[in-house]
Amino acid sequence: MTLQKVDVGFLEEKPSWQLHPRFFPSKVGGKPAWLNLQDLPSPSQLSCKKCNDPLIFLCQVYAPYEDDVEAFHRTIFIFICRNGSCSQTNSTQNFLILRCQLPRKNNYYSYEPYNEKETEEFNMEKWPKLCNICGCRSPSHCSKCKKVYYCSRKHQVIDWQNGHKEICSEIQKSITYKSSDFTVNNSAKSILFKEWELVVDEEDEEESSTVDTNKEMEKLCKMIQDKRDGTLNNVSEEELEQYAKTMPEDKVFNKFNKRIARHPDQVLRYDRSGNPLWITGNSGNSVLDIPKCQYCDGERHFEFQVMPQLLNYINVGIDSNSIDWGILAIFTCKSSCSVGPAYKEEYIIKQDLST
Repeated sequence: MTLQKVDVGFLEEKPSWQLHPRFFPSKVGGKPAWLNLQDLPSPSQLSCKKCNDPLIFLCQVYAPYEDDVEAFHRTIFIFICRNGSCSQTNSTQNFLILRCQLPRKNNYYSYEPYNEKETEEFNMEKWPKLCNICGCRSPSHCSKCKKVYYCSRKHQVIDWQNGHKEICSEIQKSITYKSSDFTVNNSAKSILFKEWELVVDEEDEEESSTVDTNKEMEKLCKMIQDKRDGTLNNVSEEELEQYAKTMPEDKVFNKFNKRIARHPDQVLRYDRSGNPLWITGNSGNSVLDIPKCQYCDGERHFEFQVMPQLLNYINVGIDSNSIDWGILAIFTCKSSCSVGPAYKEEYIIKQDLST
């Protein structure tokens, strides 16, 4: 049986200016490279459903619909709550998935591709102000200098404690305050994930003849125990040992492990209208009930999944209060409708390694 080809994503370091919105990047970490620069989601929309803290940008995937003029530019954004206590087994309450798209001729970007030059200016003054910490829409500013903006009181406090207190009076005296809306400053580094470019390439067709599946499964199990590969950090050692004993009987996990062995460093799998590569058969995802698009009432389909390997690159920590996942499967409107707000909420399934 021939397996369907998919595209797999890897991370590469790149200067922040090359991940600016005008280049329509796929990226992980840092601040979001918004597509529609005017109609940004509100701070209330970008709040965790569990703790109400601001969500933090995790990643975005640039995925245009070639045959749809309204989706010539199209990006899927994933946001997550940074609080590890909000990360619970197979729960998605600490996530938000947003889809945004634009025609080629729009109010924000040139019709032709931009020259890849760091010195090329891109004026953000006429668009909404962005939070100095997370890069999201900001309804308020520093009451003293009135030149630095924040999405929430929490992020204003973080910035004040990490440097703004010392420079606020100087900013207040200046006529203008020039900051890069999409560059991560020192204050933001304490809360944002490390920034990477997401590079996508076609998956190899053949299984490696040298892969010993049992050894690979044992290695992943060891990574689970060491909390280094997208696991349930709150699982007891007894439960981990029990799972390790049953892993060879988990045919879904066996398939998962054999498939990713082709590209062990992959952090994303893109397979529009395909099927997720589930990580385990023990969490009840055999029958999916994916809700219809709330904007056009059309069907949703699977588009891509985020892999547990991503956790190794974004410095989330390995303690019991770290965020965590097995896989994140993203489902989007099949027709990629243009109805509703500029940033439309899509559907996510989080599957964890649990018995």
